[in-house]
Amino acid sequence: MKSRSERHARVAPAKFTFWRQPALFAAIIIAVAVVYLPALHGDFVWDDFLLITGNPLLQNFSGLVEIWSGGRTADYFPLTNTAFWIEHHLFGASPICYHVVNILLQIANALLVWRLLKRLNIPGAWLAGLIFGIHPVHVASVAWISELKNLLAMFFALLSVLCFLDSRGRDGPPGRPSDSARPAVAPYRYTASLVFFALALLSKTQVVFLPVVLLLCAWWRGFGVPPSGGQSAVHLPRPRKRGTPSVRTLPFFLLAIVLGLVTMWFQRRGIGEEEIVIGALPRRIVNAATAIWWYAGHLFVPVRLMAIYPNWRFDSPLVFEWLPLIALIGVLTALWHWRNRETRGAFFAVACFVVALLPVLGLVRMAYVRSGTLVADHLQYFADVPLLALFCTGVAYAWNQRQRAAKFATATIVMMLVGAMGTYAFGRTEVYRNEETLWQDNLSKNPDAWQAHIMMAQRRFKQERYAEAASHAGRAAELKPELADIHNQLGLAYCRLERFEEGIAEYRKALQLKEAKPATARSAGVAKIRANL
Repeated sequence: MKSRSERHARVAPAKFTFWRQPALFAAIIIAVAVVYLPALHGDFVWDDFLLITGNPLLQNFSGLVEIWSGGRTADYFPLTNTAFWIEHHLFGASPICYHVVNILLQIANALLVWRLLKRLNIPGAWLAGLIFGIHPVHVASVAWISELKNLLAMFFALLSVLCFLDSRGRDGPPGRPSDSARPAVAPYRYTASLVFFALALLSKTQVVFLPVVLLLCAWWRGFGVPPSGGQSAVHLPRPRKRGTPSVRTLPFFLLAIVLGLVTMWFQRRGIGEEEIVIGALPRRIVNAATAIWWYAGHLFVPVRLMAIYPNWRFDSPLVFEWLPLIALIGVLTALWHWRNRETRGAFFAVACFVVALLPVLGLVRMAYVRSGTLVADHLQYFADVPLLALFCTGVAYAWNQRQRAAKFATATIVMMLVGAMGTYAFGRTEVYRNEETLWQDNLSKNPDAWQAHIMMAQRRFKQERYAEAASHAGRAAELKPELADIHNQLGLAYCRLERFEEGIAEYRKALQLKEAKPATARSAGVAKIRANL
């Protein structure tokens, strides 16, 4: 018969396990909510005025119909615009309610990241979910109301992957499916996965990469590979039959291709005749490889974050500029070569990271590149999960060492990192309080951001601080002389300062450009009358 102390020792862990999941669940919710608390005092910024407060499609039911028909929308993100339509009719012009929705979605996404990584049997899943929720790079996707599209697309994409994995039943460790695995497909979960993917695409088509990630997940979990006597699952032939991952992902690829082409058409229509320089093919490839390393660096060392980063080069690449591509190929090749050892998970993580970034690396024209840069914090939101999972796997490995000193050091370092990230994210959220704080922060770090200058010029003009408006617009005109709206804004500022000749000269420059608007000609005429010219 066991002693009382032995019986108590068996019961205590059960009690701890019972409370452990709710405690971890609550910790993520509280951490994310606290970090984004300053957003509740935030105003509309940047694209919010175009997409929400000044969007005529949000005013009535006919606008909702046009959102889905794609009549006047810059991008075909009908589910996101429908969400804005609902928010507009529920909340009106109160930004706090929009921010609450974004924060709740970020909490849900952090919890789903934890759930997904746990489903994949990846160590450190909870820590990865926590870091994803409070990472400073993700502030741009949460504190900026317009990036509801990121949050919605991520929410549905994570649900899609979870349902896809569950549609094959539970399985054993990666590469070694257990005999208790249930190979039969669960049709309703598979259908749900496909529906969630469609909803993700309708929120933001950047998630077109997801079918490839599903194939990588299938490879990681060893789906479709029967148990074998000691042979590595990676080297087993995978019979091409009904139910294999390649067949099951075909509808996902079809959806991605169709909506991807639709988005490209909308982008081309929105860009119009404006020339967006992305360089020849060699420069695009070089920039894409460099951007991958840039995003990885900002994930692990998130410093000097800003809304608009410095301009990239789009001329012919120099010899040394090919080094990032060579290094990337070398890393992927090495990880693939040693994929049956500890680096199997590393290849899975790095491959998912690269694949998730492919749609936004500037290989094809996209409207965002008109700002002069290829990179942005909100563009890496979908790609960060695999590298965070890889990092947290290393943390879990260090924590599981027998030495008490190793555990203590690991816990101390992790708590310091999480605290530092949370503090920085809290401060970064303050930057998105309003247009003033956002663009002043940007110009303090990147004084050559023409978009920041024109935004400040418009703000100063509304404040009737015309000299400052002219200064910002003048700098923007130096940086982006081919944009008619900038010259028009500068002309307006000059005329308010009664510098009519300079104002008329700017109007003339605007009228010589393709994007000139009829209002510019009217402004020029008024200026001539007032100047008696």
